[in-house]
Amino acid sequence: MKRRKKVSVISRIAALFITVIFALPLYIAVVNAFKPYEDIVMKPLAPPSAFTLQNFVSAWNSAGIPRLYLNSILITGCSLALLILVASMAAYIVARKNTKFYNGVYVFFLMGLMIPVQMILIPSIKTLAFFHLLRTMPGMILFNCAVYFSVSFFLYVEFFKTLPTSLEESAKIDGASRFVIFRSILLPLLKPCTSTVIIFSGMWIWNDFLPPLYILDAKTGSTITTGIYRAIGQYTTNWDIVFGAVMWASVPVVILYLCMQKQFRHGMVAGAVKG
Repeated sequence: MKRRKKVSVISRIAALFITVIFALPLYIAVVNAFKPYEDIVMKPLAPPSAFTLQNFVSAWNSAGIPRLYLNSILITGCSLALLILVASMAAYIVARKNTKFYNGVYVFFLMGLMIPVQMILIPSIKTLAFFHLLRTMPGMILFNCAVYFSVSFFLYVEFFKTLPTSLEESAKIDGASRFVIFRSILLPLLKPCTSTVIIFSGMWIWNDFLPPLYILDAKTGSTITTGIYRAIGQYTTNWDIVFGAVMWASVPVVILYLCMQKQFRHGMVAGAVKG
């Protein structure tokens, strides 16, 4: 009994320690976003002594937030649209074809979950350069689709397995093609899973740093994350602008989750029930 209590206490302390590690950067970013430059430098962990919104205004004007927003929205939106289209259609075929070949295809695509992005970055850069897609947004979009295809494909396959085939069979009797069945019957039923894909993949693509840094052009193709990075100088840094830009970068992700949290919960519950 005493041993169990000791293990429980240690587990709680470890959980608290991990929570502090993850919460501290968020606390620093939020607190310093509302403090003047002098307070940020002198007292970075203290609450704001003088509350100000000037950091947001300065970041919007000085860091070029509108242009960075536009680039990030274009890349994230186009990547998600192509990713959802390709992953859902591929998952539909694999989920409905219970053969050794398609089971092998399923396992093959899932292997992508075990490959770190950093491992395929250099080969991807060389491939994009060969096809003259390096330093272009289409190249960045194709890279995102390749990287996040596996997890999206997995979510769609597992969600398709929860859907009954009776609707498809009825549509086939009425003469509907496989494409019409997918577009008109199944695609509307995929909203919970699609919301999960949009939130997870969209958040990763929006916050991605290393691939855009190397694939996109530094002057015209900066995303919100690479723009913040380039706002940090080698010798001096306007931390008030940096923290303001960090908060601007977080706003779209928070809004996206708040707008789609209902569908997101439904998608997660459906996957849990299937499991």
